[in-house]
Amino acid sequence: MASLALQDSMGTKALPDASDFKRALVDVLYRRHFGALLIFCIDSLNQAHGDNVSQALKVLNSVVIPAPESFHITDDKIAVLFDADDARVHEIPSSLPAVIADQTGLRVSCGGIKISSEDYGLHPQMSEIIFSTAQCVLARAQQHAIPQVVWLTEKSTEDALSDISLNFFREIARINAALVQRMTLESRTDFLTGLYNRRGFEAVFTRMVRRANRNGKPLALYYIDSDSLKAINDSKGHDAGDRFIANLAQVLNDMLRGSDLLSRWAGDEFAAVVENTSRARAYAIARRLNRAVDERTEGTISIGVYHGVPESTEDAFRQADAALYRVKNRGKNDIELADPV
Repeated sequence: MASLALQDSMGTKALPDASDFKRALVDVLYRRHFGALLIFCIDSLNQAHGDNVSQALKVLNSVVIPAPESFHITDDKIAVLFDADDARVHEIPSSLPAVIADQTGLRVSCGGIKISSEDYGLHPQMSEIIFSTAQCVLARAQQHAIPQVVWLTEKSTEDALSDISLNFFREIARINAALVQRMTLESRTDFLTGLYNRRGFEAVFTRMVRRANRNGKPLALYYIDSDSLKAINDSKGHDAGDRFIANLAQVLNDMLRGSDLLSRWAGDEFAAVVENTSRARAYAIARRLNRAVDERTEGTISIGVYHGVPESTEDAFRQADAALYRVKNRGKNDIELADPV
């Protein structure tokens, strides 16, 4: 078997390998502007004479390998990456496989993807999709023994590569949808506790208020403030304060049902909602939350509670905030239920 030693008799430096290629592909997708990926395969390597392989490599050297990012990815394959502004991708002759065959007697297949975008790098799976798509195009070129460089482009939806093109754009749509979903979730999630942040809470609470007004069933809003975070930050540092907030969030979450709503409203403030509950039960839940935090964390909390069918989200928060203010004024570590309107 002839070896595809990527260092010819003229002293051409050996090409980077597959691991280098993977890193470079991620880099061009994430930090630059992807232009194209082309893969060459010497199909008849097993039967090739070493001199023929060397000659084929010289032809590739003269046309492609001088590109700044060429890689020896398998024994019989070379991959070449191009930035979007690299004009050399347009200088590769479509007849390159036929030229190599005429000069060396070797059959070389060439296939790749030439669909430029600045947005590919936003999803971690994009490098795998780009590479696998280029491999599919190469396989199609090999299957049909196409004596030309075969490119998947934005115009490939109506030619022999339509199925590969359709699958590629379907994958792009899938990961873009997943990316939007992830970004939406992240924009509504508090990074420290994993709970909803204020934005996420407001979106859900708005729906809860509408539902309460439709069915006439009261809800309870708990406006919770830590009495201890500032003292912990001052005495033990902000890392200790973060650990306290994370622990506090876990305790509150443990004491509520999966159907209840809990969020980190601000730095040391939380908000929770329990639907379809009586006034007595709303008070009992607040007392249970207060006691659990006192027993299971190094701090305490104060809670203002609104119970009823609110006219609006602002109405519920105004009343819960007023109740919390009264708790703070009389000494903290307690609860108060807003008077029914």
